[in-house]
Amino acid sequence: TGVNTQRLQSLLAYLVLHRQAPQSRQQLAFLFWPDSNDQQARTNLRNALFQLRNQLPDADQLLQVESQTLQWKADAPLSLDVADFEEALAIAQSAKEPAAVQNALQQAVTLYVGELLPGLYDEWILPLREQLQNSYFSALDQLTALYERQQNFAKALETGQRLLQLDPLRETSYAQLMRIYAAAGDRAAALRIYHTCAKTLERELGVDP
Repeated sequence: TGVNTQRLQSLLAYLVLHRQAPQSRQQLAFLFWPDSNDQQARTNLRNALFQLRNQLPDADQLLQVESQTLQWKADAPLSLDVADFEEALAIAQSAKEPAAVQNALQQAVTLYVGELLPGLYDEWILPLREQLQNSYFSALDQLTALYERQQNFAKALETGQRLLQLDPLRETSYAQLMRIYAAAGDRAAALRIYHTCAKTLERELGVDP
């Protein structure tokens, strides 16, 4: 709880999310203090690292601190939702059996509960945040298609509508929901989805479906 400033939180997050390799102190100093000269940026990094080590329990078990590099230790006791999410996606991609694919995708969409580090706006976070969000969209899309093929229309509609709520300009999601409603025998709902699509695209983009 002592890691309570945006700069410390961002530094900690960067080290955890880039834990696969040692991170250059010089690069970190430039990344986090781009408007400072080299000497001041390195001093700022040393001060931030001092604060971080004071606040982390058993910091030496977590951080590998060298003269030129910093690294979150690979064997550090850690529960990381991003890693679990990415592992579930990897399992889904490599699995051969549809049931295994479905289970892994279900686990992935359950693990994703919001965008990465929503209170932080450092430049390094933005592409990673977008990448994870796109992976989540893809997982929902795949899961919806699986449920549709199984004719599990209730589940297909649930995941399809969740995807549409996240991206209301995604035409393929409207088409997918229309197809599911039609397959379920609900023509009126399929038409409602189409009209919602048309109104949304006209209002937001000035275009037809």
